[in-house]
Amino acid sequence: MRIRLFHSLRQHRHRIGLALCSFLLSIATVWLLYVASDKINHRPNGFIRLVPPHMATPQQILDIKYNSFYIAGATPTHIYLGNAVAPTYVLKTDYALSDTSHIRLDIQQGGGIAGPATVAIDSPDVYMTVGVRGQLLHASMPDLVLRRLPEGRRQFYNASPVSPASFVLRMYDSASRQNILAKRTLDTGWLQPRTPVLEKQVDGVFCTDGVLHYDPGVARLVYVYYYRNQFLCLDTNLHVQYKGRTIDTVSHARIKVASLASEGTQTLTSPGGVVNRLSCMDGKWVYVNSKLMANNEKKSMFDQVSAIDVYALDDGSYHFSFYLPHLGDKKLTAFRVFNKTLVALYDHYIYTFRLNF
Repeated sequence: MRIRLFHSLRQHRHRIGLALCSFLLSIATVWLLYVASDKINHRPNGFIRLVPPHMATPQQILDIKYNSFYIAGATPTHIYLGNAVAPTYVLKTDYALSDTSHIRLDIQQGGGIAGPATVAIDSPDVYMTVGVRGQLLHASMPDLVLRRLPEGRRQFYNASPVSPASFVLRMYDSASRQNILAKRTLDTGWLQPRTPVLEKQVDGVFCTDGVLHYDPGVARLVYVYYYRNQFLCLDTNLHVQYKGRTIDTVSHARIKVASLASEGTQTLTSPGGVVNRLSCMDGKWVYVNSKLMANNEKKSMFDQVSAIDVYALDDGSYHFSFYLPHLGDKKLTAFRVFNKTLVALYDHYIYTFRLNF
């Protein structure tokens, strides 16, 4: 009887020991996971920003009354703002924002527009594009009568005028089921690369979404993806010169897409995911407003500014970053760089900065 009781107590102690070891092992595992996750949480996006001081000096601010303005172009002496609500209305101002005037564009008789229009000015040329109708119009200063160019009959989403006779467009291609870049030349028709320039990752539409820029001084195009750490540099015949990488680590679009059978369209089902919020280029640099915080930044500071990362146009290499402060409760909504001046829009304010590099 005593032997059985001793054996039973021994088995009971053994079970308690095993249970205690399992408990301690579980605690250790949870603790290790916590430490690992804590380290990950304190490395926001796995990259470092280089921010030299005084790279962008605030200059002038002007209240332009309406938030429907966008930056249409500039000359060495003036800045032009288009208006999304009134597409034939252009606001002209000097760089000191002290001398403003209004320009009224006319449209040739019988050439009316239908749908939202965008104006781009590369003096003396003035362009208007109406993507939903596939319409392209052109005028040359001082004559401000826009004349419709021969119909392309293809809807597009983003257009960059390369010359009065040629345009690079982003559009949806039903054959490849994705967004593509194509060139429309009035003399020779359409140039569409056999292999799409834009690389599909998820659905071919949202995952390739981005914005197209052109600088006539260097005859180069830059396409910056919204949802991944990549931008493309191309010549005007859509040959890729290089694929640049932004400094963050998001190489694959973090989006989820669902099909709406009733409408035959697709929609994003996961919010956020935007990496490169705004961007522009000039003859030497590519400027990208990133939404992602770097390892060496604090959230309290990052929430008060817009980070602009600067890459060399020649090879896409990262050089440095600078910050544009919020204007009160207004955040940066658009920006362009002309003549070493950064022109920024904050809701219904235009704000200029002198670039010291």
